[in-house]
Amino acid sequence: MQEILSKHRQDFGEIRRLCLICHGLDYSTSSFSSSQSRLHLSKSLEASLQNLISSSLLNLAIALRINLYQGILDKKNLELPESSWLYFDEELIDRPATFKQVIDKIIHADTVAKPILPSGMWKGDTKIAIQFKGTEFGKRAWTLNIVLERFAEDVLGLLDEVEAQDA
Repeated sequence: MQEILSKHRQDFGEIRRLCLICHGLDYSTSSFSSSQSRLHLSKSLEASLQNLISSSLLNLAIALRINLYQGILDKKNLELPESSWLYFDEELIDRPATFKQVIDKIIHADTVAKPILPSGMWKGDTKIAIQFKGTEFGKRAWTLNIVLERFAEDVLGLLDEVEAQDA
């Protein structure tokens, strides 16, 4: 008998697809803060958007985690200072999050929030972070802020870098 699946597989093409979805979601949700946005977030649209953001983020994090644990992406300690910042609530010291921290915190977050800024506060180049909160082992509270657009760009660059090394 032939096996169709012997281990989980999420190739770089799938990760790129998920990155592009997340990149676009971050860009479009940030634009809701624009005073020129014509889109009104009804309850139904908001629920659909929440589902889409959550499922896309979780799918991306799981795909990255599979590649990390299978040794395909060997960058777990890579800091992401342009896209992701983490602090532990008892310290309140903001520091760049590592690649593995971002993946794990997306998966294990207790809450996820992305605000829409009041009219007039948003400028077209403003990046609005998505915020994840949770606790490590039920004790140490943390907050992770990610500019998803930039995180997706970090991941896309990392994939290109790994493929260039393998070529």
